[in-house]
Amino acid sequence: MHGRPVMVSRTGYTGELGYEIFCHPEDACEVWDAVWQAGEPHELLPLGLDALDMVRIEAGLVFAGYEFCDQTDPFEAGIGFTVPLKSKDDDFIGREALQKRKANPQRQLVGLELSGNEAAVHGDCVRVGRAQVGVITSAMRSPILKKNIALCRIDTLHAGLGNEVEIGKLDGQQKRIPARVVPFPFYDPKKQRVRA
Repeated sequence: MHGRPVMVSRTGYTGELGYEIFCHPEDACEVWDAVWQAGEPHELLPLGLDALDMVRIEAGLVFAGYEFCDQTDPFEAGIGFTVPLKSKDDDFIGREALQKRKANPQRQLVGLELSGNEAAVHGDCVRVGRAQVGVITSAMRSPILKKNIALCRIDTLHAGLGNEVEIGKLDGQQKRIPARVVPFPFYDPKKQRVRA
């Protein structure tokens, strides 16, 4: 690329077939211009972080600070596959506690499909009756699915597919958005697009 070293990787965190281009920061503008010029005949469009977040949520991909943090165990966050309980025989600090959490999760990450046109936002409470049973971790209006969707960390008692819940707005009590637990990823659940 005009003598500028780059690394192209077929990776990304969007659930789409994508490529990432890495270069030295001093070369970034020149690399951007070259990619832009090559993409113009193919109607290449620039997209920002909101668009990346949208496809991440549609793909059911978890994000630090939203689906998990240092206060969320990996099993409740949907990233239990990162814990080496099977692959690492050696003892490590927290192994016993993680084994107990895996065997008895209190919450589970689920997908929600919302009724109506109002979207949920990160932090909205999820209720059954007056009881708060979960919290919205990520949410958006999906233009491709033409519906509002959300990821939610919810009490395991209410995590079953088809269960009806309500998303509390305002004070969490006076305004509610009906929703139901659905499978996720919401879009391309078999991950065929990234294998294209």
